[in-house]
Amino acid sequence: MITMPFALLDRFRSRIQRHKNWKLSNKVQKYQPQRSSEDSDDSEFTEVTKPSFDTVASISSISTSVSAPSIHTGDINILHTNDQPSTGEAVEIQAILGAKRRKLFELERRKEVLDRQREFLDRQRRLLDEELGEMSEEIVMYNGVVTCSMRNMPSDLLLEIFQHYVVESDCTSSLGSATVLTHVCSAWRQIALSSPSLWAGITAPYITRQVVSNVFRRMDRVKAAAGLPLALTLNLRRSQAMEDEEFQQLSSDLVNASVAQVHRWKSFALRCEDELFTSGAYEELFSDVSEAPMLETLSFASNPQNSEWSPAQWVLSLARVAPALRSLELKLPELPARALSSLSLSCLESLTIDLPTITSTALLLLLGDVAPSLKSCHVRLGGLVNFDSDDDDNSAFSTSMVVHSCLEIFELRLSRGGSPEALSQLLANLALPRAREVLLEIGHFQEGESTGFDLPEDLELSWPHDSFLGFLERASSSMTSLCLGFNPASPESADNAWGGMGSLGSELEAEHVQAYLDLKNVRESLVTLHVRRDRPVWPELLEYLTLHVSPGSPSTSSVDSSSISDDSISTPLRNLDNIALDIDPIFQVLPMRDFVKSRWNDDSSYTSRSVARLHAFAITLCFPDIPNVELESAAVKKVFERITQDEEVDGKLDVVFHKRTYAMMPMDVPLVPLGSELII
Repeated sequence: MITMPFALLDRFRSRIQRHKNWKLSNKVQKYQPQRSSEDSDDSEFTEVTKPSFDTVASISSISTSVSAPSIHTGDINILHTNDQPSTGEAVEIQAILGAKRRKLFELERRKEVLDRQREFLDRQRRLLDEELGEMSEEIVMYNGVVTCSMRNMPSDLLLEIFQHYVVESDCTSSLGSATVLTHVCSAWRQIALSSPSLWAGITAPYITRQVVSNVFRRMDRVKAAAGLPLALTLNLRRSQAMEDEEFQQLSSDLVNASVAQVHRWKSFALRCEDELFTSGAYEELFSDVSEAPMLETLSFASNPQNSEWSPAQWVLSLARVAPALRSLELKLPELPARALSSLSLSCLESLTIDLPTITSTALLLLLGDVAPSLKSCHVRLGGLVNFDSDDDDNSAFSTSMVVHSCLEIFELRLSRGGSPEALSQLLANLALPRAREVLLEIGHFQEGESTGFDLPEDLELSWPHDSFLGFLERASSSMTSLCLGFNPASPESADNAWGGMGSLGSELEAEHVQAYLDLKNVRESLVTLHVRRDRPVWPELLEYLTLHVSPGSPSTSSVDSSSISDDSISTPLRNLDNIALDIDPIFQVLPMRDFVKSRWNDDSSYTSRSVARLHAFAITLCFPDIPNVELESAAVKKVFERITQDEEVDGKLDVVFHKRTYAMMPMDVPLVPLGSELII
């Protein structure tokens, strides 16, 4: 081991340090002459940014890298200590700082160049994208001229498309929906104008000179096609103030021009309810018709006030010469049995009649011998009477059981009731073994009524329970829809003083509806049940419709499971999924909630057996008419919102709310058990 004095060691250390300083000073001197060419570097950098960037190739040829010698800091111990730097070290550090600042400045300049190049490239890319889009559109446009199916489509196929458009459009203008096709292009216009079938549906929504002129122009357009069936819809009403003579002349010309084409009618609808026609002064509008071989749909509405004249004879004569008639819709002042006896509508499938009065004999005759192939019948009457004005009409026809083997839908609405025994006579002598949908409404509901006629004074609002029960028993073995409605007195009537029961007749009661639902052909297949009475539904019926709750399941229903027979539990209305009821939102919230939960919740532990899930519920909220009190329905709606929370659209309960008020009587207030709470 060599020992060295401390003085010699210090001398040796100082010489090494001076040697390092000398090497570092030489490096700094070599570096400073290189940086003296700073102006040339800047000029070179400027030359990079000056050339015009017309193409992307010019950008790629630009070198954005500015070379600079690397700066070596050397071994400076002062950086790793807290000592004060010496004079030489300070000079050395200042030189290094200057070099690094120049390097930082150059890097920032290079970054600015790259940023400008990036902006230029982005702008060039946007322009290129726009040019590509325009070029693609032009290619599609020019390619469409050569290969477009609409341009090269055969005329007969294009005409078939036009026909589908005309049929599906709901245009009610006298110009017709085919007019739109003539405004697309010259080719479409030529095809549309040369095709009379597109103009076969002629409509006159009201009477003006322009509308009548348009109808005549369209009739001329289809006149050449002799065998083309026409669909005419005429509404003789005034759209503006005009003189009676002008209105009568235009209406007469329009009807006469239409009747002249009766041999081409496929569908004909005529409404003439203006005061000018209700007087019966213009019988010449309805000329005799000899034949209508193509007529399938006939709709006629008239409400004349002249008892000495009625268009019923003209309508029935038109139906008599139409062997292909399938749908008939009539709104007439009368329909006597004698006029019906000469009819034979063997192909008729749908019948809708709106009359002030009709006899049960005439209605049975219509459903018996006149229309043996009828499938749906909708009857709306002001009153059902026993005898016509001419008593001889009824003496020629005997009342016997009428069995209609094809009728599936039967609807009967009586707004003012019937004479004694008239409704019972009708239902007791009518058998519909295939009827699957039955509707019977009696009373003053909110819909429009035929009130412009003098009805007999002996009409009575009563519910024919016994005869209707027998009628349902003779209906189809699988009844799917049952709609019942009874409102014995209008809200303005003095009969409301009886609590809504009316001064005459009998009310539809809860036990009546339960008796209908207990029928075998009803309880096993019923899908839709609507009960309307403009008053809250009976609590007994609501409990009857609530499914049996298995023991241990929470429920607030007051139905005693021990009181329910085994037969009713084993065979509930298992297919019921569409219900409409009138509910009292104050006293019937809890029973209504239990009813909906039992019908909507498909949990097997809640119900005794699997049944159809409730899908639609039309609720009429009947609020009691309490002066100066406004009741809200938001709380009741929350009940269903909580029950029907489901992410699946198919699983949600479709609830429709209606609202009305009624005059509440003491008999309408249900008994609430002591200790119960109305919790929503």
